[in-house]
Amino acid sequence: MFNFDQLLILFSGLLLMVVMFSFINEKTIKFPYEIGLVVFGFVFIVLVIMGQMMNFIQIPQEFLNLYREFDFSDFLFRGVLCFMLFSGASRIEFGDFSKDKYLIGSMAIIATLVSAAIYGLLFWGFGALIHVNISLLQAGILGAIVAPTDPISAMSILAKAGLSKRLTLIIEGEALFNDGVAVAVFATLLSALKQSTANVSVLSFTWGLTTEIFGAVLVGFILSFIFFEIFKHSEDKYIQIFSSLLTVMLAYLICEFLGFSGPIAAVICGLYYATGIAKLKRIRSEQMSQEVRRLFYSFWSVVDNLLNGLLFLLVGLLFLDIQNFNTLSGLTIVIVAIGAIAANTIARMGGVYVSLLFNRDPPIGLKNHKFNVFLTWAGLKGGLCLALVMGTSAFFPQHVYNVFLVSTYAIVIFTTVFQGLSVGKAYIRLNK
Repeated sequence: MFNFDQLLILFSGLLLMVVMFSFINEKTIKFPYEIGLVVFGFVFIVLVIMGQMMNFIQIPQEFLNLYREFDFSDFLFRGVLCFMLFSGASRIEFGDFSKDKYLIGSMAIIATLVSAAIYGLLFWGFGALIHVNISLLQAGILGAIVAPTDPISAMSILAKAGLSKRLTLIIEGEALFNDGVAVAVFATLLSALKQSTANVSVLSFTWGLTTEIFGAVLVGFILSFIFFEIFKHSEDKYIQIFSSLLTVMLAYLICEFLGFSGPIAAVICGLYYATGIAKLKRIRSEQMSQEVRRLFYSFWSVVDNLLNGLLFLLVGLLFLDIQNFNTLSGLTIVIVAIGAIAANTIARMGGVYVSLLFNRDPPIGLKNHKFNVFLTWAGLKGGLCLALVMGTSAFFPQHVYNVFLVSTYAIVIFTTVFQGLSVGKAYIRLNK
């Protein structure tokens, strides 16, 4: 448990690295803000590790203790995720999804389930090849961990890739909603693992998934309706901001208490506020609507950029956890990383292919097979996957957990950096 001084030290150190790495990136390689933080965070940790090995760098014990006490999974799920999802969703109205709602729905549900199943089966077989004893249930949990695309990556990285607005909305829409699906699958399978049984019936699985999703949607709508009434009838700008904060916080907490999907509730709240503010623009004076929009989006933009920076930096810094392994050789880590990336690509492509069977006409002019390839390459993974896998350390044997963490980290780094940097060029090549 951190005291205030420790929290201040930790936050100050992270913010210092965000500022310095962002400034260096801006003046040198000029990667997108988020990718630059991942790269520089990763390089920084590699240099620190090398310095320690050569006895050139000594990290103060106080900082090491703070790092060991830091729980990334708790930080994301019970700290910043709800605010980041609300902020991202608040830029999109419900009506924006009207043209592609069936495609987004099938991608968020069908593609996620199929991808999780394919990846689980592939990694189960891969475990046998590298002589790591992984049960089918454990492999299925890993499949659920790496299946969801990351809404934060989709909104922050893909938005700068030069894609059309409609295509960006499809990718963002899938990423916003498949989190809840993947977390529900993950929770169901992990519950079965805790009970030492793999007997998860289709009925119980479907019921659990349905209640998590629709319960979250209901909670999100009810709380958004209540607090948006305060938002639109108040003339105090601070009350308006506080009401939006309170909406997403209460929605997330209530869903956590009731066993619903907190991420989906946060998304619903963001969409509701975006739609409500757009209606205010149409029915009120132009000056008033612009003032409301400017205040709301300025505040949430600052929150979003700050939390984004911290999250992407931490993705790079988390390599420190991997290098502490004593059950895996360097060669094994490389083999696991390559196998995980290959399996993820195959699983993502399979999930997209199955979901497109229900949507025969791609909306962006690409042939079906090209659309499949593009959506596969645009499936960026992020902090959610790392938070999920790091939350399983108490349930897996150490050697299995190490393999799972290496594979997840490799997928997140590869998709964020390499796919994130090239997705715009991939779209241009496929569109010729």
